[in-house]
Amino acid sequence: MEILVNHPRLSIRRQLAESIIEIAKVYGVIKPLQFVHSNAHYSAKLEAMRSLPSGTIGSNIAEMLDNEGLKLIPRFENHDLKHLILGYGMSTIDELRMQAYLFGNGNRSVSCMLFLSSALLLPSSWNTLFQDFKKGKNNPSILRLSIDDCMNERIEVVRQQYKIR
Repeated sequence: MEILVNHPRLSIRRQLAESIIEIAKVYGVIKPLQFVHSNAHYSAKLEAMRSLPSGTIGSNIAEMLDNEGLKLIPRFENHDLKHLILGYGMSTIDELRMQAYLFGNGNRSVSCMLFLSSALLLPSSWNTLFQDFKKGKNNPSILRLSIDDCMNERIEVVRQQYKIR
């Protein structure tokens, strides 16, 4: 979790807003889900992903999760796939940008709309989020793409397939 307090290029108000959103995301969603869903199947799946060849989607997702101190969560593992395929990191603004893309791409889930609504706290990001929304709207849908479908594929191949630059 990256709290942006005292970041020289961001206003205090924006730093506070991003920190509030990040804390809500981590402690209101991620940590409780990881606690509730400590599932041996998903631990074994993550271990198998770690053993895949470098450059594959599975290997890169495992590395991304390991770097963030996270694990696979049932019904949310494809969310991690979207981070990787779309190239959005896990910072607050990157999460919002990804949700804007996915909303444009057709995701009308409650979780997408709830998280995206937190962008109300960051009006300076609205233009960027709108650009991401338009990208999602204009690209083929990735909503049904799952880790199991492409775990052994190379990232570049899947990005090309879904016209992601």
